[in-house]
Amino acid sequence: MHREFVVVFDNGGGTTLQVGKRGFVHHYNDPVQAAHDVKKILNGETTTDWDGHEPSQRVEYNYDEERNGGYRWHNHFHVKQVIARGTLKQGNNGWGWRNVENFYDALGVEVGDWD
Repeated sequence: MHREFVVVFDNGGGTTLQVGKRGFVHHYNDPVQAAHDVKKILNGETTTDWDGHEPSQRVEYNYDEERNGGYRWHNHFHVKQVIARGTLKQGNNGWGWRNVENFYDALGVEVGDWD
């Protein structure tokens, strides 16, 4: 059972779930569906029998891509931390991407700007 995962948000609105280093990979146009699948993983469900495995969609971490605003990588530790905190605060610097907001909103996290 893989509990380690990464959620990759791209600046085009897409969301990719990557489970383990060689496990299930799926690209979602709807970040809410990605959040529902993450909930299943957090609740202990295994991805071994899931449909839609797309290994070609795997996105390896790239510091320059993240720094330049192409992608955001949120690993399982970060996702769990945001859920536990219950809020995701984003600055008004233009990275308030709807896919990030919709993903965390679907997980019950309050999303807003920095105070």
